[in-house]
Amino acid sequence: MAIVKPFKGIRYNLEKVLLKQVIAPPYDVVTPEMRANYVSRSPYNVLNIDLPENEDNKYQHAANLYSEWRKNGIMIKEQQPALYIYEQVYEYASRSYVRTGFVGLLKLEPFENGVVFPHEKTLSGPKQDRFDLMTACKANFSQIFGLYLDPEERLRAIFDDCRNGMPVASATDDDKVKYSIWPIFDPKVIEEIQFIMRDKAIYIADGHHRYETSLMHRDKMREEYKDDENTLKPYDFVMMMFVNFYDPGLIILPTHRVVSFPENYNEERFMAGLSNFFSITKLESLSAGKEFLSKHKEPGTIVMIMKNDFYGLFINQEMLELQHPVYRNIDTFLLQKIILNEQLGIPEEQILMKKGIYFYQFPEDVREHIARNDGIGFILNPSTIDIIRKVSENGLIMPQKSTFFHPKLATGLLINELCK
Repeated sequence: MAIVKPFKGIRYNLEKVLLKQVIAPPYDVVTPEMRANYVSRSPYNVLNIDLPENEDNKYQHAANLYSEWRKNGIMIKEQQPALYIYEQVYEYASRSYVRTGFVGLLKLEPFENGVVFPHEKTLSGPKQDRFDLMTACKANFSQIFGLYLDPEERLRAIFDDCRNGMPVASATDDDKVKYSIWPIFDPKVIEEIQFIMRDKAIYIADGHHRYETSLMHRDKMREEYKDDENTLKPYDFVMMMFVNFYDPGLIILPTHRVVSFPENYNEERFMAGLSNFFSITKLESLSAGKEFLSKHKEPGTIVMIMKNDFYGLFINQEMLELQHPVYRNIDTFLLQKIILNEQLGIPEEQILMKKGIYFYQFPEDVREHIARNDGIGFILNPSTIDIIRKVSENGLIMPQKSTFFHPKLATGLLINELCK
């Protein structure tokens, strides 16, 4: 059972800051150049505390800075517990979308309890980083992105009612995504949302590292304070954005790949080996490749770029049927296992460490990378919501960068304190 509860959110004081200058993308998509840009906009930009750097003890520095901002009223705490409607308005491919969810606290549950489901593998380095930050600051600076199944959309009417008034915070980011939040204080409305959510499974869309870090932090706090696990404390919960699988504003984009030529690479041998598992069609251009993918949504459909050549790949049915019934529907898995691991000889560990592999959101960036640096590019169709759900429910894991939920959630709109 998913236990969701309201909380007294920490928000920027809009009498002292301009919101668009202090919010930022999630830490894991921020490059050093992006960070420098964001922190130059305001001394109170959230990346100063969510992505600290250049300090002897950067995590303690972040904690001190956060404490200073709170003391000076840069950030203020809600007077009473609330759930928060969270709306994102954006455009993609010349269409307008509105994605709506709500932010609350979710009681942490180990994955084996069958309440929260992951779909991605995590790495120890990022988890340690988030753990050290959480331990020092005792706060969640960003929301985990969670999905739930509600085909009847029972919360939509509640959301519509609560959005009648002005939002308490609103800002538009560099990508022209407009973020707005409305607090829900009414205990009856909160109870109704809690009742609807209690039988839901929660699927992690983004934030696997932060969720596992929160479990680590909870266990550390229980051990340190000798707390009874049946007595819930603030560290037993994590801040999460909850979005319905059926929300019309929920879209998933693909993440394309470029791999550097491995040692002992031989193009003739590679193409000959590839032809044993895929039918290969020569294409005229990148535009023809994108059209090829838009027309063919079958599993195992991939566009490959080599130098100035473009190829459309269809996996052979015999090879497809050898795969796990769920994995045979995941193009990133088929690409990684059959082409990267087996045909190019690139081991899993190298891919996990992102050595010689590059990820891009746009096919044009793949083409440009190859023109500058050489390598082999792979353009993919996006995964679907149903596939992600099946992967999660079967206890399976997708390759990294298999999903890109667009747009990302903004860091800095809401903060949750892990202490009273």
